[in-house]
Amino acid sequence: MGTVYINARCQKILSLLYNGEDYISLKQIAEETGVSKRSIYYDLCKINEYLSYYGVDEIEVVRGKGILIPEEDKRKIEKIVENESGEESYIFSPTERVKIIYCYILISHLSRPVYIEQLSEYCQVSRNTIFNDLRVVVNQLQEYNLTLEYESKRGYRITGDVISIRALFFMYFNTLLPLYHSGVLNFLNQEPIDEYEHRLELIAGELNTEYVDGVLQSLAVLTPLMYKGARRPYFPNLRKEKIINTDEFRLVQKYYPDLAESEQLYLCLHLLGSRVAVPACDMFDNNADQSVYEITKALVAEFEKIACVIFEDREELERSLFVHINTSLYRYQYGIQIGNPLSDDIIREYPNLFDITKVVTRYLEQLVGLPIPDSEIAYLALHFGAHIKVSRPMADQLRILIVCMNGVSAGNMLRREVQQLLPYAKIVDVVAMVDVMNLQEICDLVISTVKVKSIVPCITVHPILTDIDRRAILNHRLIEQRKRLDDGELLFDIVKKYVDEKDYDNLKKDLASFFEGEAEVEGKSFFKRPLGLIDFLEKDRIMITWEEYRWQDAVKYAGEKLLLEESIEKRYLDNIISQIRYYGPYMFVTQGLLLAHGKPEDGVKHLDVSMTIFKKPVKFSDFHEARILITLAAEDQEKHLKILKDIMTVFEIESRVDDVAALETKEEVLSYLRKVIGE
Repeated sequence: MGTVYINARCQKILSLLYNGEDYISLKQIAEETGVSKRSIYYDLCKINEYLSYYGVDEIEVVRGKGILIPEEDKRKIEKIVENESGEESYIFSPTERVKIIYCYILISHLSRPVYIEQLSEYCQVSRNTIFNDLRVVVNQLQEYNLTLEYESKRGYRITGDVISIRALFFMYFNTLLPLYHSGVLNFLNQEPIDEYEHRLELIAGELNTEYVDGVLQSLAVLTPLMYKGARRPYFPNLRKEKIINTDEFRLVQKYYPDLAESEQLYLCLHLLGSRVAVPACDMFDNNADQSVYEITKALVAEFEKIACVIFEDREELERSLFVHINTSLYRYQYGIQIGNPLSDDIIREYPNLFDITKVVTRYLEQLVGLPIPDSEIAYLALHFGAHIKVSRPMADQLRILIVCMNGVSAGNMLRREVQQLLPYAKIVDVVAMVDVMNLQEICDLVISTVKVKSIVPCITVHPILTDIDRRAILNHRLIEQRKRLDDGELLFDIVKKYVDEKDYDNLKKDLASFFEGEAEVEGKSFFKRPLGLIDFLEKDRIMITWEEYRWQDAVKYAGEKLLLEESIEKRYLDNIISQIRYYGPYMFVTQGLLLAHGKPEDGVKHLDVSMTIFKKPVKFSDFHEARILITLAAEDQEKHLKILKDIMTVFEIESRVDDVAALETKEEVLSYLRKVIGE
């Protein structure tokens, strides 16, 4: 029997299964991998063939539950994965091939021409498959004004702006780091790369700074290009005198004395602009650029205003954002990095937070005079999201330690997600992998983005939690003891008197499914979707008036619906009036639209929102008139974010204020909003 291979998707499924603490259904696997159940069955056949080759029992699907690999088999699989040579067992996915082809051409072209045969042999696919991959490469290069060229004697090469070429390399290579660490990317000449990485580690040591995992490795892999590349980077607006006076530039000259000055500047900019995993303790106090700090403070204030939240640890958020933005400005100005390996996950898992942050960063763009890419907005969203307060009771019991390899902001966001998922738990700390020790003394459970070997139970999750991760956490045996009623019997005893006796068995099964996180009701997932603007306005929350009002009376009139529904107390509206009287008309979202809101503790009973259209505009100042007044009652710091996202979606085009204000009936307003939000 020949060697058995499994592709990237099968490897992902196998990893999902042997890291799982409870049964995982085929539906969950299909959702995680983005393919049909039929494809999952086919993949399981391939996985079983693979396991059989190594003498491991085949995976079985338990009807009504899913798959749970026995602990003994898990240990066998883990040993196989650890002992395998990467090049013997790993089959690249199409997405990985595209990134590898780009990096292969860029690096290998320095020493020899790159032809289709080499790419085909390295990726272990046919020439036709490589041709198809190259078409994808070409299309992606066009997005960055780069070109893939071919000459019979020189092979394939990438042409265009040098800085963009390298920036795209960083975006691709960062996502390939697991393959690099496992030794799969054997087209790289490792000996000089190890030497360059050692020099960078010495620089980091002298700077007393730890860079996020992967930054120094990526720079080391690219360093041969800095020495042998035919073209040098050029920064037309570089403030050279500022750069050469930094400790980073001094150390680059010390450890790379034979590197061209333009390349020394390029390497220095990367060190200045790379995200810091653990910032040096005096970085904020000694290097504080006052203008950057003012930008940071203004950005936090803008987020509070737009998102209708108050940061209780505002100073801590400002400090962490300062460190981030102070380095990010180099990336903004010189385009040395593009992309964020977590950005797609952040946008998918936190769409409301991301969209609000995107609106906030327009303010930052105006201040710095530069566009902010979505990949950078995703990082800023993590910072803001990590500091949004989670309401929880005081009775903390379960002690949880968060271990994260992707930086402080991602770790803090993971902390917040876990705290929201388990409000009774105590998150004892967020630490880097290198700081993990004596776990049994400080925690009962570890939730980590990397595999941790410890006598303390550990749940391995993605840096950005998926629904699969959330289910794995909720279904862990330590957490089950606190979150589940004893096998549903208590709830069954309450409900059974309202159910026909012949339906008892089905009721018990449905309750069991619910507590296992598998139940769906009318297409609604176990994890409830956040309610949006339409969900509330459909419940008779729209008013249209032709009366003339003073602004104070307009605020009271617009809040009447929420008072009648007992969503707010009268003092909530009084507080809004006081705030506007004291601070001025700061609650205007755009010309003609005011978003009236206050703090949850000022009289909010539960989440609600209403919309009032004034046919006769309400004058709040000489320069501010409201034609639409939206009254928002936010009961905490997060549940209203979907409502805000919908409001911004509707009114991001200023003329829509006029469109909505001109409508004559509630039905017309709802129809218009559904159309815009749906689009």
